[in-house]
This record gives sequence, structure tokens and C-alpha cells, in this order.
Amino acid sequence: MSDTRPQPPTARLIADGLKLLQAGRFADLLRSVPQGSVDPRFQVQRAYAHAELGQVAYALAEADRAMKTPITELWALDLLGSVFTRCHRPTQAYEAFTRAAQVAPNRPEVLFNLATAAAFLGLTDQAEQAYDRIIAASPDRAEAYLNRSQLRRQSATRNHVDSLVSALGRDPLPWQSEVYLRYALGKELEDLGDDDAAFASIARGADVRRRHMRYSVAEDIGAMQRIAAVHDRNWCASARSARDPSGPIFVIGMPRSGSTLLERMLGRHTQVQSLGELPFFGQALVGAFRDRMGRMPGSKAELIDSSAGLDMSAMGKDYLSMAAPLRDRRPRFVDKLPINFLYAGLIARTVPGATLLHIRRNPLDLCFAVFKTLFRDGYPFSYDQAEMGAYHHAYRALMDHWREALGERLVEVDYEALVSQSEATMEALLPRLGLGFEEACLHPEKDATAVMTASAAQVRAPIHVRSVGSAARFAHHLAPLRAALGEGPWA
Repeated sequence: MSDTRPQPPTARLIADGLKLLQAGRFADLLRSVPQGSVDPRFQVQRAYAHAELGQVAYALAEADRAMKTPITELWALDLLGSVFTRCHRPTQAYEAFTRAAQVAPNRPEVLFNLATAAAFLGLTDQAEQAYDRIIAASPDRAEAYLNRSQLRRQSATRNHVDSLVSALGRDPLPWQSEVYLRYALGKELEDLGDDDAAFASIARGADVRRRHMRYSVAEDIGAMQRIAAVHDRNWCASARSARDPSGPIFVIGMPRSGSTLLERMLGRHTQVQSLGELPFFGQALVGAFRDRMGRMPGSKAELIDSSAGLDMSAMGKDYLSMAAPLRDRRPRFVDKLPINFLYAGLIARTVPGATLLHIRRNPLDLCFAVFKTLFRDGYPFSYDQAEMGAYHHAYRALMDHWREALGERLVEVDYEALVSQSEATMEALLPRLGLGFEEACLHPEKDATAVMTASAAQVRAPIHVRSVGSAARFAHHLAPLRAALGEGPWA
């Protein structure tokens, strides 16, 4: 029988707020939750709503206040951790999730969040222990297997191959679980040098994922062609002439191109702060559309066509204001979101002093690295070799356009040179960014800050060349990709 007793006003308001959060009605929540309340549960709800709306300063202010209280409700601590994660404060996220684990030490979902935050901070042993506990308690939680496999390089004496094979043998096995487990097994088998079996597992996982996805690579190719046509050389003229490298550094390109390594190297400079993969330019773009049109465009074509007429100055100011709460006293910062290559023209026109830093990588190595990485909901072209090759062709064509349209606003660096001739490459690169050379940039492994990307484990090691030519071992499996990429140098 349900409890029909009247709820106290505060409890009822909190319950109503949670319903609004679950429904995604964040603006409605901010209007309904009491402002200035000292109750940390209201502060948490407001923090989460502000974070979802891209209002980082307000989100952090509310979350910081709530964290200073002895709050013990599990839902509130979980939301707090999510707020800090979304606002790129992984240390505080780890603290919130640790407190949640103290309240509910055996809840798999709590341990999962704690393990994820620990991995961001390089706390590999703590993360692996948490994933072990999750798998022991909930062996059907397949994502935990993949995350655990990615924490470190597996060895002959310390790996999870047997448990992964056993998990794949369960019947029935949801397709989502099979995908996670196939990628995990492939990663561990590659670490152990069993390349053919590794590729077979990854390819099977990719095929299953692709069959459960609605996606047309032709639409993405058409969108990139339309971007180049709308944001043409004449439209980019004012950006091309504004050469003052004193603002943000946008690291752009394809995923798995070495962008995280480059960001970490730049972040070792005394004048540069690394802020990771920021969603703020896309959020500023959304805000600009709503200001101009009262809505988001209804199609990719309308979005691209309408973007040329947005208020560039306002959009740039909006972007910088979103990033401001994350800034320290260093005058420059890096925004490393690879997919921003689509917005290179808009960024150059809207953000004063911004430099577009494009990192390139051997196409076969790059595409194979993308193929063997499960991106969850991102990069849908990555699950089919032919589609990936076609997407890469379109990406290259768009970058060719930006190179001609943006001139010196676009700076390019090759991954292979970055890892094999690090000092010479940085000595040439840093002055183009308006920075002097500093020896510390050659030692990104000494950077203790968090890494919130798929490269979290790799970039904590000293610079190495192991990934150069890494696709050669698998070349006989990559015929569709090689055919789609064609032959010839990058440029």
C-alpha cells in the first residue's frame, strides 16, 4: 500500500525537483527550487541544472557550497559527482563519489562512478579494485569489463582474458553487453600479442554495434562539403587577417590522432593551462541560434547555412565566459575537442586571438586506432572500415579547405614528428603559438592533472614511438580500409 500521508513541504519540493531533473526540465527546476536555500539538497539540484545548461560558474558555486556540508543522501552525492565531472573538476568528483561509496559501499552504480573518477586521476589500482568488485557483484555489467581492460597494458601473468571469454559465453547475452566484452577482449589480446584473435574480437564487436545503429556516412560527408562552401575563403577573410596568437589554443583533428598527448605537452608550459575536451563552443553555438532564431535549426543544412549569419562577437564572448570559471592565472589555455575541426572557421571568426592547432597522423594508423576504440555514442563512422575511410577523405578535404581559407590561423603538426623528434618539433611549434620553448613540454608524463579521454592510460607514460606504424601488424585485416583510404601522402 502506498503512503498517502502528507509530505513535509521541503521533502515534497525535493521530490518534485528530482522529477524535473529526470524529465530534463532544467530551466523549470531553477524557477521552482528556492534560491538562496541553505539546504544542500536544493543546492545540488540547482548545481546539476546549471551544469546541464552550460552555466558552469553557477553550477560550481552551488556544488562547492553543497560539498562543504555533511550531506549523506546517496542521490545528492551522486549528482554532485556528476556536476563536478561535467564541469571538468575530476578531483572534486572523486571526493563526492568517495563519499557516496561510504554511504553505499556495495552498490555497483556507486562503485562504477568512483572507478571512473579514479581512472581520470590516474589512480589505476583503486579503479581496478572498484571494477573487480562491480564485476563480482554484477557480472552482467559489461561496461565495467571494458573500462577495466583499458586501465593498463595487460600482461601474460596479469590479464582478464579467461573471465572475458567466460562472460561472452553467457546465454542469453544482450547485444550491448557483447559489444563491450568484444572490445575488451580484443584490447587484452592485442596487449598479449595475439593479433589475429584480437582483430577478430574487435571486428565482431564493431559489426554488432553497427547493425544496431542508424547512420549515413553520406550525410556527414555532405555536411562537411557544405561547411566548406558556406564558410568559404571570402567568409573567412576577416579571420585570416586577424593574426594575434594570444588567445585559446584549439587542438583539433580526428580522435586517436595524438591530440591528448599534444595537449598535455602544451599544458606543461608555464603560460598554458590544459582544460581538456570542452563542450563550450558547441553550447555557445546553440545559444547563438536560439538568440537569433528562437530555436535550433531543423536540419544540418539549415544549421550550416544559418551559422554564417550569427552574431560572431556575442558567440565568442559567450564561449569565453563559459570557460572562465575553469581558468587559473595562466594567460593561455588549451581546448582539446577534436571534432571542433568542423567549426574551425567559426572559431577563427568568433574567438579573439585563437589558434587552430591541427594534429595529423598517418591515415592507416589513425583509422585503425579509431576502429579498435569503442566511443559509446560518438563517432558513428568508426564501426565500418569503408565508412571510416570515406569519412577520413571528407575530413582531409575539409582540412585542405581550412588550410587555404584560414592561412596562418591554422597551425599543423604531425604526430609522427611529435613523438620521434619531440624537441625539434616543439621548438618549431611553440613560437607559432606565440610561446617560447620550455623543456618541461617534453615531459608530459610528469603532469599529474586528470585525463578525461580514451587516452588516459597512454599519456601518463613518457613519450614513445610504439604507436607509429601500429596498423602494419594488422594490414592483412584492413583491406577495406586501405582501399577506401587510397594511396598517397597526407598533404
